[in-house]
Amino acid sequence: MKRLDNVPTHLSRTFTGTYRLTGRVVEFDNAKTPFLKLRLSDCLGDQIAMLNLSKTTVPERIGHLDFVTASGVKCLSGQFILDEFRRASRDEVTSMDTLQSLPRVYSPVPEVFDKLVATVQSLQSECLRAFLTRVLERKDRLEAFLNAPASVNYHHAYPGGLLEHSLNVANNAVAMLRLNEPAMSRLMQETCFVAGLLHDIGKTYTYDSKGKPNAAWKLCSHDAFTLEACAYGLAYLDKHASDLAIMLRHIWTCASPGARYGQKAAITLARYIRDADGQSAMADNQIRAFRTKSHWGFSRLGQNLFWRPEVSALQPQ
Repeated sequence: MKRLDNVPTHLSRTFTGTYRLTGRVVEFDNAKTPFLKLRLSDCLGDQIAMLNLSKTTVPERIGHLDFVTASGVKCLSGQFILDEFRRASRDEVTSMDTLQSLPRVYSPVPEVFDKLVATVQSLQSECLRAFLTRVLERKDRLEAFLNAPASVNYHHAYPGGLLEHSLNVANNAVAMLRLNEPAMSRLMQETCFVAGLLHDIGKTYTYDSKGKPNAAWKLCSHDAFTLEACAYGLAYLDKHASDLAIMLRHIWTCASPGARYGQKAAITLARYIRDADGQSAMADNQIRAFRTKSHWGFSRLGQNLFWRPEVSALQPQ
């Protein structure tokens, strides 16, 4: 690595920002000067930064996915040479946009990730945005949400499948609501989106950070973890929008087929999410069932039978 301790100011520009720390390793330049090579991540991507260890003391107890604030200069090479690196303050963290801190680098389906961030940042309800921050930007949950499949052997059974399925359900549920109840308020539409997005959030307890099934996957139903995964966010809504908190709890505990918690749906949003969930799963399974077979006729996937009519034969001559 070429020498980095002298960077001409005319070849650089100033830089500052707050990120998640997602990687670090010690490297030496040609003059044997030790540098800490850092990967700083957010919802837009990564920044690679170099910290001169002979000039700057690294703060203690900054770990993986912690919030950090860094500043310095950016060279023409694209690398940052830092003159400041520290743990981010509470004000710096709270000033970040909703989901801004989610590391895009961890998403196996970046195009779906981008749609998620754009949609969430377009929400008008500050309460719902604050709620999503408290649920999805938790250091102990975010990697599982981005990496996990929606199932092991069923629908969306691939890394990032949980994210893609969750966004499908959220968007399709809102589409049904708008079709059937066009006069429904914007706030109710946004609540429907949030409820659909997090309907499977309990699965972040049944997969590890790399998306592999853990002990809870065998021992517990993911539905049992849904309210637990949202507890911090629901506590916030209880104080600022209590009806939204009750609405979300009701949707998640009654929307499943058969009303697993024994409570029947008392609001149409619960039915939209239930139906959108089933449609998303069936659509993905039908695609898988015919992936290696004829484009028409019957096919099986596990115990499920799928049929595609020979459309050309049904068209008028």
